[in-house]
Amino acid sequence: MADRFTEVTTRSWGSRVGGSFKGILVGLIFTVAAFPLLWWNEGRAIDRTHTIAEARRAVVEVGSESVDPAREGAIIHLAGLATTQEVLSDPLFAVSAPAIQLRRQVEMYQWTERKSSKTTTNVGGSETTETTYSYAKAWSERWIDSSQFRHPADHSNPSGMPYASETWQASRVTLGAFQLAPVFVEQIDSFQAHPVTETARAPAGFTAYGGGYYKGSPEAPAVGDLRVSFSVAMPTQVSLIGRQQGQGVGTARLVKGTIDLLELGSVDSMSMLANADSSNRVLTWLIRIGGFLLLWIGLGISLAPLRVLADVVP
Repeated sequence: MADRFTEVTTRSWGSRVGGSFKGILVGLIFTVAAFPLLWWNEGRAIDRTHTIAEARRAVVEVGSESVDPAREGAIIHLAGLATTQEVLSDPLFAVSAPAIQLRRQVEMYQWTERKSSKTTTNVGGSETTETTYSYAKAWSERWIDSSQFRHPADHSNPSGMPYASETWQASRVTLGAFQLAPVFVEQIDSFQAHPVTETARAPAGFTAYGGGYYKGSPEAPAVGDLRVSFSVAMPTQVSLIGRQQGQGVGTARLVKGTIDLLELGSVDSMSMLANADSSNRVLTWLIRIGGFLLLWIGLGISLAPLRVLADVVP
């Protein structure tokens, strides 16, 4: 069984010219799409900067021991232990833990495909492309559709994932006297491994292995084998900024955007807002780079006919 295939194809100069002219429309779409993306990003960045500045002017430091009704609707900064009394459970694998979040990760052993190409231009303008497809087995949390492989024979994966990864969150998480809205709970992502040993209620075919569950032969994994692991986010120290709403803290909706910041550990409000400002700048530049790359690719595709025509010019 071969796990590496190489294909060599040659395109005539005329075929390249025709293909390059067909690609002009795609190139124009990319080029045009880059401008609204860049425009939207600049507006988003300015709005986020204004939102953080507004929160910086309005934020109030409060203690977590009690809720002061006089601060209803205020943007507040809290720090303390985020905790819950709930026990979260995975009904399928009968795993439970007193935690803020419980995560099940399901991975399947599957074939993967890697493609690499090398193209050379020949005398006269024709083009030769050498494409190599290589196949290897690996663990993946997502299903890989082997029917889309270039060489699916002997590299077949199961028709889907029999079980999915999933995360459960406690419905009531508190920080002192305050209840945290789900938008804060999902940011408490200090996950740590949660080993399991019981198999009495695990689905048929699974056995306890490596702190989780395994279906198949762990000593000699085969395509289709499954491994399931669990992790939990336990009660931990957090700092957050949001709007006081009744007995809890939720998203603060301001003129230009929203604020619902949470960081692990004890972090003062000015540092949290400075970190949010820094994250905004990083995101702005990443989208700028993406927009300029889209513009560059679009122009390159649109001007490809000139490059192809130039290949036959002495």
